[in-house]
Amino acid sequence: MILVDNRKALRIKYRELLEQLSKWDHLQKNSVEIETAKTGVPTIKVNIEGKQQYLVSKYDPVREAERLAAKYTQKDIKHVLFVGMGMGYYLKSFLEKHPEAKYSIYEPSEEILHAYLSTFRLEDLPLKNLQRLFTGINPDVIEFEVQSLLDATHNSLEVIFLPIYEKIYGEQIKGILEKALGVIEEKHINLVANVAFQKRWTINSVRNLPVMLKTPNILHNIDRSAFKGKPVIIVSAGPSLNEEFENLRYIKEHGLAYIFTVGSAINALIEHGIYPDAACTYDPQEHNYRVIQRIKDDNITDIPLIFGSSVGFETVEGYPGDLLHMIISQDTVSPFLLTNTDQSSLCVINDAPSIAIVTFQLLVKLKVSDIILVGQNLAYIKNKHYANGIDYGTGSQTISDTQLLSSICVKDVYGNVVRTTEGFNLMRQQLEMYIATNPQLKVWNTTKGGAAIDGAEFKMLTKIIAEQLTKKVVKEGWTKGQSGYNHVHLKLQLEQLKSESIILEVVLKKALDTIEAIQKAVNANRIKNLEKHYNTLDDKIGNMKKNSFYQRLLEPMIRVQQELLSQNIKGLKYETNTMKKAECIINEFGNFLESAIQNYYEVKDLFNEVGNELILSLE
Repeated sequence: MILVDNRKALRIKYRELLEQLSKWDHLQKNSVEIETAKTGVPTIKVNIEGKQQYLVSKYDPVREAERLAAKYTQKDIKHVLFVGMGMGYYLKSFLEKHPEAKYSIYEPSEEILHAYLSTFRLEDLPLKNLQRLFTGINPDVIEFEVQSLLDATHNSLEVIFLPIYEKIYGEQIKGILEKALGVIEEKHINLVANVAFQKRWTINSVRNLPVMLKTPNILHNIDRSAFKGKPVIIVSAGPSLNEEFENLRYIKEHGLAYIFTVGSAINALIEHGIYPDAACTYDPQEHNYRVIQRIKDDNITDIPLIFGSSVGFETVEGYPGDLLHMIISQDTVSPFLLTNTDQSSLCVINDAPSIAIVTFQLLVKLKVSDIILVGQNLAYIKNKHYANGIDYGTGSQTISDTQLLSSICVKDVYGNVVRTTEGFNLMRQQLEMYIATNPQLKVWNTTKGGAAIDGAEFKMLTKIIAEQLTKKVVKEGWTKGQSGYNHVHLKLQLEQLKSESIILEVVLKKALDTIEAIQKAVNANRIKNLEKHYNTLDDKIGNMKKNSFYQRLLEPMIRVQQELLSQNIKGLKYETNTMKKAECIINEFGNFLESAIQNYYEVKDLFNEVGNELILSLE
């Protein structure tokens, strides 16, 4: 039977767990047996598939625990998750050596945890630093608990198995833990991008609409035969670009292939008097305009700019040359508002870690025959980031010692080891994925000393010129075209969104009123009214999520807050404490709705301004 002191401790923080374990007070324990070790202290053994297995030493479990805990004396551990309770000797010894460490316990077996709680006091561990205590082998519960711990500790969680548990539960539990860790890592990568760009993607998409109505969509409104079956060069800004300027000049002068620059490579080419057939850009950040600022400053009208619909709106403002656009997947506004005059569906380019990969997708859709990569180093070369002619005065040209220390190693095009970053490596992997899914396309990597790219054969650019680029293929005037969007459809959709925005404002305010009603009920201890308020809140949140203005404009701006809300309320279905559940709903939904309302007014004012401008231009 669970000790009285443990019952009191569990009743405060783990009432549901106490109820879950109390059933073992009256059940016959078939697989767990407590006996006395040679040194006179309790030890424990379990029946596993008909065989008796000691979880801790049957001779001296205390000394065994001290020896195991000694492995971690040199480490500074802030939070540890113990997988396996045993008789608690290991935990106690470890925590004596790390008195400030927070800890959590996961014991897969309810019966073993019950045996411990019936033998030892939790207070001896000590209890004050215990953060979570859970049991069972339900994958959903385990994954939720582990993810919650990882979130709470900012991924700095030390996981320690009681040695015998790796043998008993190893594959089963490790698989669940690895899945939880993998989900967190993936979420972390997405979260970084979403935090940085979530508002800008939507603001840019709205602000760029007037420009998109005046410029051709490169995938719908130009003569695509200009590119079909033709070679195109993607010029990136890697250091090896320095060795290819004369080759690129020769290609440009004779029209042997289309030359598309990506990112800041445009400035290196301009510096050497080479004007590409197009520059491509998609970065949503405000400072992205700096990449093509020289074109604006020098009023260069001979370089077309292909921009992604969610690019920083400052980039396209006042651009002196021809503009063409492509719709990017982070743009949730344009696909709702725009349709082609022939009712054909719009082509959308997937967002990616680099403009080179976005441009690669564009060229695939244009059905080019060959893509030739130039300056696509995806690695450090001679301690440089960029080719000559690219330096923003921030020290970005040269690699620091700190960057070198944090770099990783990959193979280069010659089979040697070269250093790169996690970011470059992710770009390489995505590029390889798109190459693999388009086997009809021939991809060449001419980047001397760059990272090897699976599916892109390394070949010197001089050799490609001599063997393959032997005739003029570039078609003059290929940028000419008219925007082909259906104006009647656009006007109807704008009016719908305007109406939906008014409805959404009412829904958001009523949802916030419901949170206030829950708070008043809690303050007055009117617990019976809470479920009614919860149902009302569910209805309002449901109405909010079905609203098209929310889906297309507001939700993308608060995707991080929505993800955090979903994450933080995931455990509510396991919460049995009525007041604690109410407080969680008040705090989490209250914060989310406050943020939603703040962003709503910002995007509503912008949408009304741009929408009115568009309607006037259509009349």
